Amino acid sequence: MNLWGLSILLIFILIFQLVGFFLSKIILAAAFNISTDQVAELMSRPNGTALSINIGRFSNLINFLCYMGVPSVLFLLINRISINEIGHYNKKPLLLKIGWSVLLGISAIPVISVLTKWTSQLPFPESVEGIAKKLSNMRNVLFENMLDMNHISELLFCIVLIALIPAILEEFIFRGIILKIGLLQYKKALTAVLFQGFVFAIIHLSLYELPGIFLMGSIFGYLAFKNSHLWYNTITHFIFNGVTVFLYYYVSQEFKQSGIHYNVDEILANFLFAIPASIIMGLSIFNLTKQENE
Repeated sequence: MNLWGLSILLIFILIFQLVGFFLSKIILAAAFNISTDQVAELMSRPNGTALSINIGRFSNLINFLCYMGVPSVLFLLINRISINEIGHYNKKPLLLKIGWSVLLGISAIPVISVLTKWTSQLPFPESVEGIAKKLSNMRNVLFENMLDMNHISELLFCIVLIALIPAILEEFIFRGIILKIGLLQYKKALTAVLFQGFVFAIIHLSLYELPGIFLMGSIFGYLAFKNSHLWYNTITHFIFNGVTVFLYYYVSQEFKQSGIHYNVDEILANFLFAIPASIIMGLSIFNLTKQENE
């Protein structure tokens, strides 16, 4: 496992993103009895219908399994190593640290929201700003389409889709495979942790969210390095995404009952939440990374 292996892994991720896109069109066209062009249109420009929402959710599922799941399997097969050699899932997580992982996932949400808001207000060059806004608007439209939930069953499906699967696969690839490669290639562990965090941020293709994703990716990497397994960072990642999904569901239900619309991002990007949350974040990281006998 070296930087050449990492390059091949990243190429696989890019290739299988394209494979996932075409597979989504073919599978969903057959499943919903529409043309592949109609699927592609609803994938890129959702219109709020039930069909559009289902296309958005299932295309995301197929895409994600393709470009995160398949490269993971190929990496294991090519290198002839087991899942536990990467994730060390055979190590039993401590109940107390699981609690700190939950606290870290929840407290990180307002902190990252404020950081994202700050970044969006920076004076970028006009050409960069235009691209950044276009990508941000596109991501928001697709994300909100998937999170248009009416029933508890949809909430559970979205938690699996947006929280559970990404937490498992992204942590395995970035904090498992890529961090492991970094630790073998760089003399300082901190360099490896920051390196995988940078790759994690870049691959999300979002300028405004880049600092926040880099921060969380680096924290996840630090947890994985200090604990020598992926349990706590995976739990934190799941809670971070899962609570966000639940907030969207709660806000949508409130809107249907009261007619008052709340902007989840604006609510979270609040200093009154972020300041105490940052303290809880620090305490959580400290307790998650200290040695068990300390």
